[in-house]
Amino acid sequence: MVTSTDLQEIISKLSSDKAKAREEGIKLLCTWLEGERSVAFCKFLGQNTAKLKPNEVPHSDTWPFLITLLMRCISSEISGNKRRPPKIIFAKALRVSVQRAEDVKFSGMLLPLLSAVKMLFSHVLDVLSNVQSFQSEYGIMLRHLLAVRGYRFHMRKRIYCNLLLLFMEKVESSLSDKNNSQYNHKEEVFRHILTLQSLLENPPGDFPEILRDDIVKGFVRIFSFVRDEGKISRKLIECINTYLLKDGPNLGCQSLEIHDAIRHFIYSCWLTTHDRGLKDALYFYARLQLNLTRGADDASSLVEQLQDVIFKELDQTNLPVSSVSRSDGIKDDKIVTLSSSQCGLVELAALVFYRACVNIFKAPSTEKRIRREHAAGSLKEALMKGKWLWNATFRYLIRNYYTRMNKDLFVYWFDGICTSFERILNDANMGHTYDGLLWTLRSLQRLSCVLLLPISRVEIPSRTSYNLNEFDCGWQLVWNCLMHGLPIFSNVTTV
Repeated sequence: MVTSTDLQEIISKLSSDKAKAREEGIKLLCTWLEGERSVAFCKFLGQNTAKLKPNEVPHSDTWPFLITLLMRCISSEISGNKRRPPKIIFAKALRVSVQRAEDVKFSGMLLPLLSAVKMLFSHVLDVLSNVQSFQSEYGIMLRHLLAVRGYRFHMRKRIYCNLLLLFMEKVESSLSDKNNSQYNHKEEVFRHILTLQSLLENPPGDFPEILRDDIVKGFVRIFSFVRDEGKISRKLIECINTYLLKDGPNLGCQSLEIHDAIRHFIYSCWLTTHDRGLKDALYFYARLQLNLTRGADDASSLVEQLQDVIFKELDQTNLPVSSVSRSDGIKDDKIVTLSSSQCGLVELAALVFYRACVNIFKAPSTEKRIRREHAAGSLKEALMKGKWLWNATFRYLIRNYYTRMNKDLFVYWFDGICTSFERILNDANMGHTYDGLLWTLRSLQRLSCVLLLPISRVEIPSRTSYNLNEFDCGWQLVWNCLMHGLPIFSNVTTV
């Protein structure tokens, strides 16, 4: 059973002018916040907080009052002794108090700290700017507060801007310290990046325009120190993705400034990394940049850079579809599966082919047209060889971009499949690997939905010449795709 008397004992100690008494108050509070007594203690404060009327000044038995008192206590602890750093137990007590206050099972209400949150954000900025030993606890608390929509919208824009710039500087200075390679230092850098990402993801409304140049320049400086792949570089790429997703449409050509700064790192590890999280972040980054630079003059160079690396990865990724576990896959009409990462790759590859080929017939007779024709020709060659991941990309290209591209291109690619279809079928049956064949069939099925194709041009050998029992994914369904899914038309011109 918790009473006001129990709380008053804590408050009296925290309010003391003596450092020893304040420390005793912090320790006493921690005993109430942890263990078996914490549930009753937190419910007592939560219920009293829920009874507060709008605009009513919080009294001593409420969370806002306790949080405000803790902030004053910590400020006194910081300013009271310049010869030693403040004890970490003070920061921990405030962080735990904020988390307990926000726990709905204790408070029974939303936004119990609303009346104190402006002061809390200001206090967090002040402490993070000046107290090195409190970085971890206050970083956790800041990320917790930013995740609550109702709180971050009450943060002053000045406070938000200063917090964001502070953590850009922290990340940059930490990465530039080449002499410190200890594990604890790397963990500290990672925590700074986590908080930076949380700030980028949760602005109090629209991004302030005055921040734009500083953020772009900050990322440029930060990536001048990034050389190796790992969780730090992966999280930094995710930070950039978050920012491009939030404010990218307002950046204009500045998004390419970011790309120029990080492209060396990206292309140096793209094909060699075994970090699936990093690879997925790179896929998403490339798609964001392509979508943001549609009207930019320099966009063609970005497409060419991605074209080279995507071609290599489509050839390099030879994991059979049938070996992908169902827990990591996406069911595709009961025939084939793609992992989430493979989906990211083929969606990006389809976008690259679209950007490379969209104006292939409108381009002047220059090197640019040759490069675009190279993209179209490379896709045709891969389709003729029955490469499964290229066929998956082709299917995504049809699904997502068919209406925006010249239809003659699709007929051109279809002719390539037609001329090699019997060989693809023979190779699948002889090698007992059907991934390329199955994706070829799915490409044809998708193509039939949007383009008038003559089924007679696909020469299918006698069904009886194949051992249909070899097909693990259901030959009957595949055969129906060909015999009944593709309508019969004629008089289609080719490129």
